[in-house]
Amino acid sequence: MALVGLVGYWLEQDVERGELTAAQREILGLEEGVAPISFVVAGRDRLYYPEMSTPVYDADGQIVAWNYRGPRSADGTNTDTILYVSIVGDEVTLIAIPRDLYLEAWQTRINAMYYYQGAEGLRRTVSEVLGLPVDYHAIVDLEIFEHVVDALGGVEVNVPYRMRYVDVAGGLDIDLFPGPQILDGQRAADFVRYRETVRGDYDRIDRVKTLAYAMLRRVRDLNLRAVTLLPELIETALADVETNASPALVRELLPRLARLQLQAATLPTFEEEGTSRLHADPREVESFLAATFGGTARSWSEPPDVVLQVIDRSGREGLGEAYVERLVAMGIPEAQLVATTASADPAGSRLIAIADHWSDADYFAELLGVGKQQIDRLPFVAGRAVGLQLVLGQDAPDPFPSPERLASLEVVAFSIPPAAP
Repeated sequence: MALVGLVGYWLEQDVERGELTAAQREILGLEEGVAPISFVVAGRDRLYYPEMSTPVYDADGQIVAWNYRGPRSADGTNTDTILYVSIVGDEVTLIAIPRDLYLEAWQTRINAMYYYQGAEGLRRTVSEVLGLPVDYHAIVDLEIFEHVVDALGGVEVNVPYRMRYVDVAGGLDIDLFPGPQILDGQRAADFVRYRETVRGDYDRIDRVKTLAYAMLRRVRDLNLRAVTLLPELIETALADVETNASPALVRELLPRLARLQLQAATLPTFEEEGTSRLHADPREVESFLAATFGGTARSWSEPPDVVLQVIDRSGREGLGEAYVERLVAMGIPEAQLVATTASADPAGSRLIAIADHWSDADYFAELLGVGKQQIDRLPFVAGRAVGLQLVLGQDAPDPFPSPERLASLEVVAFSIPPAAP
């Protein structure tokens, strides 16, 4: 999938890459001046309607296949494979994001974000989950993925166990035997899509990583021939990838392919009791990123006992309430937060503190990435003494939206709805 993601860089104008804060550099173990290339690669699953399927039973009454009589296409709107990819020098890090990661603010799983907000929305969501800037996106489908593997002459993989599954509706007829073997594009796609194991999606994610290693090893085997092969491959097999990246980046990355070193991991999550929803703890995510990239996570402390007024001077309706929701999601007690609005402030976003809470301001300044300013006094709001004030100027970034704001947003126009969350 990481190699497939490179296709996008052949097509469009480049974007301005996000700047890392000092805290983010420390987490990633990066010195000043070192700029990673980061993107999200997502694979669209095939589109079909499960309700138009009827089961096929064996003699023991077990379902062995599905008969399907509805439409299907490769243009699915759910992205069941989502990878964050970071390239620093010749080191590539893949972080697989489970498709069932639940987004409270959107009231849906992350694999539906492409439907709701398109590729840019998915990129922003991955950035919010990780707490890191993500510059590029590449949305691909499995047919393209299969063409890449075929163009590389197949990849050698050790299939860990018997894989047999038939789903006529989904266009699946997976039939793989265990053991080392060379997989062509179709069988490589089957290897990734098979989910009939106890750990389901987690095992599938592990197979994505296995296949990524196999593809990179194949590129190394081809060596210089791969560098001359891939541009043609990108133009022919991958021309319809949806991306925001540029030809310049491809030219920057192609000479490195034979030298790349790969590491792959899965974002840590926990399951909500009684559901299949997965959640990510921001502190655990930060510790995981630091361990993965060789950096240092911040030392977390309990939020200070102070009333924080979020005053919206951005001119964008609902932004203050959205920030309160985000702070609550980050562990700030709701009783310590109050949202108000005021006229526009050209001075920009900042944190204001009275002298007694000057040190408390550091906690929120680091959490939100804003500067701080001291003044003599702050007003009482709703009968409470305010110790800190977060001013949201016109430069304030938009946090993830609330369910109410989601309902008011214009959904990206796709003709086919996603699967139910």
